[in-house]
Amino acid sequence: MNKQDSIADDLDMLARLAAKLTAAPVASITVFDAEDAPGGDVQTVARHVVACDKAWATEHSDIDIEQLGNPRTAVAQHLGLYAAIPLRNGDGSTIGMVACADDQSRELSDDQLGLLKHVAALATAVAHN
Repeated sequence: MNKQDSIADDLDMLARLAAKLTAAPVASITVFDAEDAPGGDVQTVARHVVACDKAWATEHSDIDIEQLGNPRTAVAQHLGLYAAIPLRNGDGSTIGMVACADDQSRELSDDQLGLLKHVAALATAVAHN
């Protein structure tokens, strides 16, 4: 297994963990391309992994789960739950996003939100690998 495959596998595992910890049917981790200009409005996706309950995805085919890493497009999809935590570099710049979504309206508990922040920190470390 090469390094790129290993990173993709690790991000996939973390997306599944985020979905499990938040009891959400879908979670994604998006890592932006390092070549994008800081503060730019458009960010190119370098890596994107999604953990999704297939039955939920089939039932909600109107929801574009590929857009969960972009809060601007995700919130336009009328989700009941959308929680996103940015992946941050040491300088504070955003290098990606971990996001969870559900069609059921609810809020994450403080514990779930804290765990999602931990997943974001782990995903940041993996992305820098």
